[in-house]
Amino acid sequence: TGGLRPRRMSGVGPRAALLVALCLCAALAGCRGEAPRAPAAQRTIVIGFDGLDPALTERWMADGSLPHFAALREHGHYQRLATSNPPQSPVAWASFATGTDPGEHGIFDFLRRKPGSYEPDFSIAELAAPEPVELLGMKLNFGEPQLRNRRRGEPLWLAAEARGARATVLRVPVTYPPDPVHRMIAGMGVPDLLGTQGTYTLVATRPQPNAENGGRVLTAPIGEDGAVQTHLDGPADPWSSSNAALQLPLRLMASSAGAQLALGTTTTTLAVGRWSDWIRLRYSAGLLGSVSGMTRAYLVEGFPRPLLYLAPLQADPADPALPISSPPAYAAELQQRIGTYHTLGMPEETWALNQGHLGEQAWLDMVATTLREGEAMLYDALDRRDSELVIEVFVQTDRVSHMFWRGLDPAHPLHATSSEIARAAIPAIYREADRVLGEIVRRLGPGDRLIVLSDHGFAAFRRAVHLNRWLVEQGYMTLKPGADPAAPLFAAVDWSKTRAYALGLNGIYVNRRGREPQGIVAEADAAALEQELAAALTALRDPADQAAVVLEVSDADAIYSAAQRDTAPDLQVGYAPGYRASWQTSLGAIPAALVEDNRQFWSGDHCIAPAAVPGVLFTSFAPPRPVAGIADIAALIAAPPAAAAP
Repeated sequence: TGGLRPRRMSGVGPRAALLVALCLCAALAGCRGEAPRAPAAQRTIVIGFDGLDPALTERWMADGSLPHFAALREHGHYQRLATSNPPQSPVAWASFATGTDPGEHGIFDFLRRKPGSYEPDFSIAELAAPEPVELLGMKLNFGEPQLRNRRRGEPLWLAAEARGARATVLRVPVTYPPDPVHRMIAGMGVPDLLGTQGTYTLVATRPQPNAENGGRVLTAPIGEDGAVQTHLDGPADPWSSSNAALQLPLRLMASSAGAQLALGTTTTTLAVGRWSDWIRLRYSAGLLGSVSGMTRAYLVEGFPRPLLYLAPLQADPADPALPISSPPAYAAELQQRIGTYHTLGMPEETWALNQGHLGEQAWLDMVATTLREGEAMLYDALDRRDSELVIEVFVQTDRVSHMFWRGLDPAHPLHATSSEIARAAIPAIYREADRVLGEIVRRLGPGDRLIVLSDHGFAAFRRAVHLNRWLVEQGYMTLKPGADPAAPLFAAVDWSKTRAYALGLNGIYVNRRGREPQGIVAEADAAALEQELAAALTALRDPADQAAVVLEVSDADAIYSAAQRDTAPDLQVGYAPGYRASWQTSLGAIPAALVEDNRQFWSGDHCIAPAAVPGVLFTSFAPPRPVAGIADIAALIAAPPAAAAP
């Protein structure tokens, strides 16, 4: 559950006392027992635009579509920036934060192999729950769970504070739980109240397509009173021995405006095709207190066949049930100044659009909201001028590129049927990034340094590769007789005869004896097997047209430092542009086809050969030394301003 705990309903418990103490500390001594400090005279401002592609940026700078990027290039510095291997956002941003390669910081993918098993596990954060105590037939957790970021190494903002610089860090990926800096709002990694990375809800009166993926569908008929009645599951009930969920009653009925939604004790009027304001919720856990949260509603269709979309349940910044900020009171203080904002680490609900549960315009409207929220956070930090280092990452360029690349790519299977909305979406979000950059430049002071970067670029995702199917066909993986190979989590795999398996978006693991639960490959034979796999993969051709599917395969021992290498995939597969591992591959399924057309809206990607998807780097000053890749940005930030002045 990401550290979620019920809040006490009355009295002042130890957590409330801690919050009061932190607030007093913030008011009296900057949360560190220090005297108030003067406004920052010189600042380093670092802005990330996740997934900003150099080829598109250069094209649109040339034709005048991105005037503020062009001006920054003309008066400062611009270059393409090498990304991480693999070029995945959590990997690249962890390298940015620590100045190290994945072998040092330990983030190799969105997913990792859970030690001692073949199960996928979330790579960013882990929750070590206390041992439950059985009481009156119920298993109760009385201790505080220990929430840890799996990223290793010292992040650059902690290093900056050690040098005496105050840091404000906003929505940077892989910052959950938040680090103890001057100010931080955690980014990618923050879960919803269900403990997932974003489970939306669809309330319907009829069966829905793709109901099994990405979200949850609540199907309920219209009752005799003309209303749809069901309940909305929330976090796990701490009193339940079966991990049952806390619930709120949900009632949807027709109104002149469209519909009225009663959720718990809150009633909201909804109009078809418009997002609601934030709906605040409170799940009661009885004597143990309650859990606050919030959602937004979108009425896809009105009565008599209503279809209601509810955004993932997330922590309310005014009363957060999760550790989303540093200091803890900062989330609520910021909410008072800029209004309520999304707190989920990945709030742009791509899977809802992918599954057809949310339309293109509704999804883009939601993205516009998250962009405005991010802007408000940043401008608040810049206007306060109390931090020598300000960092924020805007992810909207990445999310829109993932979902609408089909509109730019004439060779994509869905291009011909792409809407005008789809074809205009990526140019529009790049113009929005340029507008934001212009506003940032307007707020700079005379001594400020500006660094703008992306973690990777983009490419088409036209064809999906079922890598575990290839392993089966080549004899490296064996399936159980009669088992369903399309089942996830390697349910069909006979591990006693399997030498290698693919997990995540780029990784292949050798089924090593002594490491995997049923490993069969001796350590002495592993290197030769890895070389054999690499050679065979680079020779892989698409059955449709004999195009190369894989450009390169990297051996972990050759590309990573040793500190965390034991948790890395043994091989990283660098696909050719146009190809990517299938979603089924990432979760251990083995569909029948080897390669097939990608007919999902998620049509652009970057989890391919790193050299094919570099990022960008702009600076307002001449870097004092060459910057090769994203892991070098930490040193660039740490360089004394005088040494890097124009």
